Formats: sequence, C-alpha cells, structure tokens
Amino acid sequence: MSLCGDTWNQHEHDMDLALGILPHITPQFFVPRMFDKPQDPIVHAIDREKATTLEKRDARNLDSRDITLAQDMPALPSLSPEVLWANSVTSGDQHSDQVVSWDVLRQSHPDRSYNTPFLTEQSSDVSASAQYHMRPLPFDPRANVVCVNELELLESLRMTVLGTSSFLHTWDPVSETFLSSGGAENMPNKLLISGKDETMSSSVLKRFLDIGTLMRRLEIFLSVLRTRRKEENATVHAFSHALSVVLVYLRDQLFRGPLSNFCIPVSPKTLSATWLYYGLFEEIVVSLASLCQRGLGLSPSQYPRFTMKPVALLSRIYKYLDTHFRKSSSRSLIAVFAYLLTMSSKNYLQALCRSVAYADSNNQQVATSQQPRRTAVGPLDIEDFDQASPEDDGVLFAEDHELPSFIPRDLAEVLPAAQKSLKLLAAAKPDHPVLNPSVRRPFIPWVWSTRDIEDLWRTGSLDGVGDVAPTIGSYSPPDLASADGNLPGSDYQPDLVGFRLFDLEPGSNRDDTFNEHSMHAALENFILSFPPVLPSITPNLGLLTSLVFSPLISHAASLSSALLSIFLDQNSFLYVHDHLVLLRSHMLLTSPSFKSRLTAALFSDTDDREAVAGGGKSFALSRQRSRSAAGVAQHSTRHWAVGLAPFLIERGTWPPGGADLSFFLRTVIVESQDICSFGPDDSQEHELGSSRIAQEAEIRLGFAIRDLPSDTGRERWLNPLYIEALDFLYLDYKVPHPLEVIITPDTTSKYQRIFSFLLRVIRVESAIRAAFRMTHQDVLFPTLNQSRKLLTHFRFMAHSFVTTLSAYIFDVAIGGNFDAFLARITACRLGTSSEFTDVFSLAEAHSAVLNDILSACLMRSAQRAAGDLLRGSLELILELCVMIGDLNDGRLQEYQASSALDVLFAAFRNKISTLIKVLEVLLEKDLKSSQRQELLLALQEQSDVRHAPGGVEALRHIILRLDINEWWKNLNS
Repeated sequence: MSLCGDTWNQHEHDMDLALGILPHITPQFFVPRMFDKPQDPIVHAIDREKATTLEKRDARNLDSRDITLAQDMPALPSLSPEVLWANSVTSGDQHSDQVVSWDVLRQSHPDRSYNTPFLTEQSSDVSASAQYHMRPLPFDPRANVVCVNELELLESLRMTVLGTSSFLHTWDPVSETFLSSGGAENMPNKLLISGKDETMSSSVLKRFLDIGTLMRRLEIFLSVLRTRRKEENATVHAFSHALSVVLVYLRDQLFRGPLSNFCIPVSPKTLSATWLYYGLFEEIVVSLASLCQRGLGLSPSQYPRFTMKPVALLSRIYKYLDTHFRKSSSRSLIAVFAYLLTMSSKNYLQALCRSVAYADSNNQQVATSQQPRRTAVGPLDIEDFDQASPEDDGVLFAEDHELPSFIPRDLAEVLPAAQKSLKLLAAAKPDHPVLNPSVRRPFIPWVWSTRDIEDLWRTGSLDGVGDVAPTIGSYSPPDLASADGNLPGSDYQPDLVGFRLFDLEPGSNRDDTFNEHSMHAALENFILSFPPVLPSITPNLGLLTSLVFSPLISHAASLSSALLSIFLDQNSFLYVHDHLVLLRSHMLLTSPSFKSRLTAALFSDTDDREAVAGGGKSFALSRQRSRSAAGVAQHSTRHWAVGLAPFLIERGTWPPGGADLSFFLRTVIVESQDICSFGPDDSQEHELGSSRIAQEAEIRLGFAIRDLPSDTGRERWLNPLYIEALDFLYLDYKVPHPLEVIITPDTTSKYQRIFSFLLRVIRVESAIRAAFRMTHQDVLFPTLNQSRKLLTHFRFMAHSFVTTLSAYIFDVAIGGNFDAFLARITACRLGTSSEFTDVFSLAEAHSAVLNDILSACLMRSAQRAAGDLLRGSLELILELCVMIGDLNDGRLQEYQASSALDVLFAAFRNKISTLIKVLEVLLEKDLKSSQRQELLLALQEQSDVRHAPGGVEALRHIILRLDINEWWKNLNS
C-alpha cells in the first residue's frame, strides 16, 4: 500500500481524513482559441519559454520550503483500507460523473508537454486518438478494413519479406503479387496499422510487399530460365547460377534483419527502424528485377522474353552496372552487379582469350596441336599445304561477330585481325614463340579491388589477381588413394579407383567443389571488400574496362605483327614481296621474257596469213599441216583475223582448243622461269626462298578457259575479228596458304581483269604492226591517191595512239603504282617505315594498288563512259587492220575500202577527241588531284622513296602523252 501511504503523507490534506474530489478526466491535448488579432509565432514562443523558466524556478524554491515545513509537521495516523473507503462513502462532496478507482490514482496521460503543434510529432497514442476522432475508420463497401497492431504486423512481415505467405498476406500465382489474406473473394482485406491512417499504412507496407514480391518473382524467373535447356549456353548458365547465389545472400540478409529479433513489447521506434533497414535491400531487389524484366509495373502476361544470347546478356548487365556507377549508388548494389558481371562473363572471356591464344601455356599447346601440321619447306608438299580452305580456318574469312558493349574499341578493332592472324600463324609457323610462350598467362578476369587495379596499372600483368570463386581453406579433401585403406573392399584396381567416391561419407566432397555455403561466403566477402569508390587511376567503369583488357590488346597486336614479320622474312617461302613480283611479271606482263613468249604464242604481226606462228622460232609446230586447194579456197572466202597467231584460227572454229594450244601456253610459263629475277638485292639467303618460289611457279601458274555466256550467239568473244576474242583465256595463280589473306580471290580477279585488258592492247598492237608491214610492202590504193594518203595518215595516228597507250599502261599505270607498292613493302621490312601494322593493312594496300591500276586503265564502273571510248578507239583501229588485211587479200575492192576508210577515220577522230575531253572532266572532278600531284613531286625531290602516280591522278600522264599541244582537244572547235 505504498501508493496509499504516499497519498496520505501530503501536508495539504485535512487532518479529518476526508478525501478530496477526484480530478476531472481531461483530454490529452488542448488547442486554445486564437485571439482575433495578428499572431506572431516567434514572440509567442519566446514568452512561453520565459514562463516555463519562471515556473521551474518557483517550483525549486517551493520544494525547499515544503521540506522544512514537513519536518516540523506531526506524523499522520495510519488508516486501514476499510476506514479509507468508509470515509469516501460518507464524504459529502460527490459527483455522479466521477469514478473512484485505483486506476485514477495515476495520471492517464504523461505530464510532459510538446512544443510543437503537429499531431504527427506527438506520441503515437495522442496522434492515433486525434486521427480516429477527426477521421473515423473508413467504411469501404468493396473491402474489409482490418486493424493490426505493430506486433502482429512485424510477425507477418517476417515471412512476407522473404517471399513466403503469412497470415496477413498470401501469394497469388496468377498475378504474382501478395494479397491480403482472410477476406472473401469479393471483399478483400484492407490493412490499417494501429496509430497510422490508411495512407501511412500503405506506405509502410509497400516496401516490405515489394521486396517479397520481387524476391518471389526472381525465384520464379530462375526456375523458368532453367527449363529453357535448348537455348541455354555457358554464359546464361553462369548468370542463372550467380543470380541464385545473390538471391540466397539477400534472403540470408533479410532473415538476419530486425524482423527476426525484434523485442516485445514493441517500442515506438521499432517499425520505423525496420522500415529504414530494408531500404537498401529494396533498391537491390528492384534493380535485379529490372535487369531480369520482372518489375512491379509488369504483369505476368506482359513479361518480355528474356534474351538467351551471351553478347546481349553481358551487354545488358554491363549497362546496368555502368548506370549505377554513374548514379553513385550504394556500394552493396554496385558490388552485386559487379559480381553478376564477373561470374556471367567468365566463360565468355575465357573463350575470347582462347580465340587469340591468350591462355595458359598448356591450353595453347593443345589448341596448337589441333591445327593441321603444315610445313613450308620442300617443293613436294604443295598439294597438302594448300588444301586448307577458308571454311577450314573458321574465322579466316568469316564476318565479324557482334561483341559485348564492354569490349573496348581498340580491342574490337584489333580482335578480328588477331583471330585471323592466329589461324594463319599456326599454319605458317606452328612453333612460333607467340603460340608457345614460356611464361604462364592467366585468363583475363575483372578486377575490382584497389590493390589489384594498381598492380595491373603498374605491371601490366594479371598475375596474382584474386578470383571471386570461393576457396575453402579449412577443409582439406580426402586423398582417395590413401583414405579408407583399412575398410573392406577399399583396395580398388587402378581402373576402378574412381569408385572410391561412393565410400565417402554423405555430404563430404572429394575436392573443393562449390557448394551453396561457399558461394554465399564468397559473395559476402566480395561485397565487404568492394571499394566504395574506384581508384583515381581508373575513376570510371570505362577506364577500368580499358585497363582490364589492355594485356589482351597488347597480345592481339603481337599476333598481327608476328604474322607480318613472317611474310616480310626474305628467307621464308611466304615472302610476300617475291610472290607479288611473280604476279606482276606474269599476270601484269612486266616480265620481258614472259611477255615476248606469250605474244609469240598468241599473236602475230606478219603480213602473210599463211605463215606459221613464230616463223620457225621456238614455237614451231611439231608437224607441218598440208594445205589443200580447198583449204586455200576456204581462206580466200574468210576474213583475216589480223593480229592473231595463224594456228589459233586454223581449225575454223572459235574459241580454239586442242593440245597444241595447251602445249604452247605451258611452254611459255616453263621457259620464262629460267631467267626469272625477284629483285636487285638478291642475297644468298634470299636466293633460298626465291628459288623455291620460282621452282613452284611452274605449278602454281596456269592458263585456263573462262566460262563466258554464249546463249544469244552474238557474243563478241565468239568472233576472232573482235577485240574481245581472247577474253575466254585467263591466267590463274594458286596462292600458297596462308598468303590467301594478302592475295585474296578478289585481288586475283582484279589481276585477271587487267590481264584480259592487256591481251586486248597487245592484240591491237600486233595488228597495227601487221598493217604497217602490209602497207609498206604493197600499194593498197594504186589508183586512189587521196585514199592512199589518208590510209598512211590514219595508220600513223593509230600506231602512235596504240604505242603511247601501251607505254602509258606499262610504265605509269602498272609500273609506277606497283613498283611504289613493292618499295613500301621493302621499307617496312627494313624498318624504315611502319606503314603496315598487320597483314590485313598490307592486304588492303594491295587491293588499293590494283584499284588504282584499274582506274588508270579506265576499267572502273565509275569510268564507264571513258572506258567505252577507249575500247571503241581500239576497236576502230582493229577494224582498220582487218580492212587492210581484206584489201591485201583481194576480198575487198579498192573503191569499197575507200568509203569504209573515210568512215573509220572520221569515227576515230571523234572518239579520240571525245576521250581527251572526258579524261579532263574526270581530272576536274578530283579537286585535289593537282595539289596532290604537286605534293608528290615535292616529296619525290626531297626523298628517295618512290611515290605512286595513283589512279585517276595518273590520267594526266596519258593526256600529256596523247595531246601535249591540245590538238585533239581543239579538233572540232
């Protein structure tokens, strides 16, 4: 009864033991009426503070006086409870609205006052009382309002936040969301937290429901992802495994949170502290759901199909990681996405490293051993050496594949060339040091710690970089060869030693396998050790990515340079300079011996159509054919294909064939190799490689017949009188592997186009020489003096045009461009120039040189008008030669040839005049041609390096050679 004793010890009470009136039950808050005058909150707050200070000071003074008076006051008599209640009944001052109870002996509300007018800053009881008084519980006919206290709510959220149904929320598999449980189908429950209104209750519940919903959706996403086995690959499998580890980690962290160990009774701050604690995990789960396309804004029917392509998946993860770096998200969130990228891209990066032989030395030796072993030594292995096709090489001529977005631009540019170079290098020199390094190279990993980044920056090596994969240090795997040696049946034969696995205890491992606990611990350590910010040397993710892939970029560049060094080695059979010289000598007819022999085999400049080709020289026929009178009569009724060798048209059919043609052409190739030279700097070492190239040239070079269309019967190549008569014949070159990367089929076709054009020019050149002999020996227009003069003048102009064109083609178009290209290769080999960084830049330069030659010869599609004029001029000259041959044979009368001669001469004059004008127009289109030509001339004066005349720019030379005084240009003016 201490409470009663304390009450009766008060000195204010009357000695007659009468009880005072019980205090009125007043509300816990009071809003005073505001005065009808301007209010000043600042002045009122100052006055209220002064009044409070004075009251406290008076109370301290009163307490000291009360204590002194209480010491002099006599002690009150003790009363029993019966007397106390009896006196209360007989008391005269009683009111009907007062309650006398032990409960009123303590205050029903705290004495402390609040200096704030906001109800939300009062205690929860005061705030709830005011809210329920002003806004009673809402009545919703479509929902059942349920009030829960904080204790019940926290117990329910403990299950809900883990994605599991609770007594307040149930998982709906149709909508994949949590619904309030306990309500009818048409009357769902609406939860209200005690002391919170509807808005605050929904706001507090939203975070926990979102976390639970997204956790459950991610688990369902993983289960669906694992069912798509046909589309699954190593990258997707690694991503699903990494995501499952992240979900296990998040579930463990959510379980360890305040919901698992809150105290009873619940303090007013428990719910707020719990809500704040799970804010970080909400951010992580929302980002993961957005990555997996399972956000809260999507219903199950709206889920897009998740990509299963490795490149798209890795690019998507990297994009999210880069976004969080830029937004300066929390360290845990960035670490989770860094972990996903590291684990998901591990297999892809390993495959990328293997594609350029950047791996462990053992793996490289295995990869190299799988390549077909070819040797470049010895002339007897040609067929086996060249059997490899581009399809067998895999990426040798394949299109570039799409790369993830995190691959640096430098690596993306050099990677295709490095992959092709690796294939070519393995074929050219399998024992190259680049393919078999003496030092072990680890795979390219992602590095995140500051120490690893600084080491990589300083050394440029990935040695010692830690792996995210777990290592279980406390567990030592049992030795199957020695464990359980005393158990019966444990002595296994060597072939059956693997069955010892079944003798282990359940749950034990024979090696350090990755279990759920170890992966969870590895992820936790990874997040804890993740740096809050990247070091200053790589302040953003892009610079860090460039640093991580820098060793791979250097290695890829070394592959290209290693292959280029083999192609520039004078002692190698693959020395590209000598192969290009061989192509120039034969397919571009720059070799005097080959050109003279080919001209003697296919053409003739004799004035006698019955003469044997070669006139008794090295190409004499094996047997003389007897010509009957019928044969002579047949010749008299047939046009003479002037300029062609007689034996080609001897059979009376076109195109010719037979063993004689094959023998002649084969003899041309074989005999022209006896004096083949590859350059003035032939040393003893160089002669070893050059001799093999010359020895194999007989096998690699060969004439063939092109399959041309012959459907209409009016094709010009079927008539020996036309300039296209020899278009069916082409020279082929069997390129040794792996030189196909430089001498590609496309460049070979360009060689063959130039070769066909040269055959046309040589045909017209032989024909005009034959016409000169016919007009010089006999008088073709004995009675028509004017026609005889016109013929002599026309023949001279035509001969001059053909001679000038031929000299321009061989000296400027071919010689100037190709010789300058060979000089660039030599400078690169000697180290005086670094123009070619890899074989592919060399191949591009090779193709560009051939394009310049085609442009200089007016053979490009953009020069069709000028090319037609040039071809038409040559056709007119050939028609002149055929007419002279018919006039010489008597098939054409003098008066008939006179009118034809006038028509041909007028047409020739117009063709040449128009050609000169068109060439000038082509030069004017190239606005920088004159400036470039002047610059090249200045460079040639200052340097010993030979510069190419170019393609369109070289047309200036033909204009100067044909029309130096602008006579043709001003002909019609």
